[in-house]
Amino acid sequence: MKALFITKLFFMEPLGLMYLASAAKDAGHEVKLAVVSGDLEERISDYQPDVIGYSVMTGDQKFYLSLNNRLKSNFRFVSIFGGPHPTFFPDIIKEEQVDIICRGEGEEAFVDLLNSMAKGGDISKILNLTVKNNEEIICNDLRHYSNLNSLPFPDRDLLSIIPIVRHGPIKHFMASRGCPFNCSYCFNENYSKLYFGKGEKVRFRQPDSIINEINEVVMASPTRFIYFQDDTFTINREWLGQFLERYAEEIGLPFHCHVRPGTIDGENINLLKKAGCYSVHIAAECGSDRIRNDVLKRNISREQIVNASEILRSNNIRFMLQNMIGLPTGNLEDDFSTLELNIECKPDYAWVSIFQPYPGTKIGEYCKREGIYTGNFDDIESNFFDSSKLNFSEEYKVQISNLQKLFAIFVEYPELHRLGLSRSMINAINEESRESYKRAYKEFRGKADEKLYGFRI
Repeated sequence: MKALFITKLFFMEPLGLMYLASAAKDAGHEVKLAVVSGDLEERISDYQPDVIGYSVMTGDQKFYLSLNNRLKSNFRFVSIFGGPHPTFFPDIIKEEQVDIICRGEGEEAFVDLLNSMAKGGDISKILNLTVKNNEEIICNDLRHYSNLNSLPFPDRDLLSIIPIVRHGPIKHFMASRGCPFNCSYCFNENYSKLYFGKGEKVRFRQPDSIINEINEVVMASPTRFIYFQDDTFTINREWLGQFLERYAEEIGLPFHCHVRPGTIDGENINLLKKAGCYSVHIAAECGSDRIRNDVLKRNISREQIVNASEILRSNNIRFMLQNMIGLPTGNLEDDFSTLELNIECKPDYAWVSIFQPYPGTKIGEYCKREGIYTGNFDDIESNFFDSSKLNFSEEYKVQISNLQKLFAIFVEYPELHRLGLSRSMINAINEESRESYKRAYKEFRGKADEKLYGFRI
C-alpha cells in the first residue's frame, strides 16, 4: 500500500509521523511526506496514495478538514486523522470525508490498517481505530501501550523533501513516553484514563536502543546537537544514571532535555553535566503559588523552581523557563509575579505563551463550567502567542498580548521592570507599537537559540 502524510511546514523533526512511517515501511508499505504548498495536488497526482494521513492538534482541525475535503473532491483515497485532537474528540469522525480516526499511539494500528487494506480485509475491527462504514460508525477499544523497544527507529529519510530539517545540526529523539503528573492544562490525565489497565503509562527505552539510534543518526547525517523530547527526562533516576554513563562514553555530543523542578539535585545534575548536557527546559508556568498549584495543579513550590535554577546556573547548564500568562482566575498582577519569578531565576531565555483553554483538559472544562470561557473551542488556533480566548476585558487582552512579546526582554533587562517601564510599555496599544514588539520578540527569540544550543538555528 502507498501512504502519504500531509502536514504544514515544520522546523523540528516530527517524531510521531516518523515513527508511523518506519513502522509502515518495516511492514512492506510505501510512505511519503508532503508539505502543504502550491504543488501539493500535483504531488498527489504523481504518487496516487491509497491512504492520506493527517496528525492534528486542536487549533488545526478546521484547516486539515478543509484540506481533506478539497483533496477528496479530486482524488480517491482513504483519509485517516490521528494525533491529540481526534484522540480526545473522536466526534471528528462524523465530519464529511473523514473515513478513519486513530486514537492514542498509532504505529501498530496504522500497520494493521495498511496490511488489511492490502489484503482486501475488514478494517472495521482494528484496535485504536474508529471507522466510518457507510452510515455506521464503529469505535474500537484501544490496545495496550506499545513496547518502545520493539518499535523501529523513526524514519529520517521521510524528511528528504525538507533538507533544512533533514540535514540540520539538531537531531531529535525520545527515550521515553508518558508523564506521571496530572497538570490541569495538559491532556495527560485524560490520556491515562483512555489507557487505564493497558500498561505502564511511563515507559523508558533500554539504553542500548536509544544509544544505537543516536549512533545511526550521527553516522548518517551532520549532527552537532541532540535534543531529547521526553516530557520529563530526569524522572527515573536509575535509568538516567545507566543511560548517561553510556551516552558520555559512546556519544559525547552536547544535548538538551526537559526537567521538572524537584527531580534534579546535586547528584543527578552532576551526571547530566558530565554526559554533556548543555541546556534544559523547566516549566515554571506561573509566579503565583495559588494559580500554579490550586489552578494548574503543578504541585511545585516557588522555592523548588528557584533552587533548580540556582543548581543549573552554578553548574553552567543553560536553561529556558517556560511560562504562561493570562491564566484563569488571574490578573495582570499575577502575570507580573511570573515576570518577577523569572527575573529572580535569571534563565538564559524566558519563554512565555498565552493560556488557551484546550478542550478535554481539566482546566479547559473548568473555564467552560465557570463561564471564564464561553466559546465552543472552534475559536482556538494553533498559535498560542498572540491572544487570549478567555472572557477578559479588551484592555487586559491587549496587555497580555504586549507582555508576551516583551516578557523575555524584561527578564534580560530587569531594570526596565524595576523602573516601572514594563507597565507603561505594555499599555502602548497602537498597531505600530504592537508590530515593533513582534519584531523585537522574533529577533530576541533567535538570539535565545544561540544561548540554548550554542549556535543560531
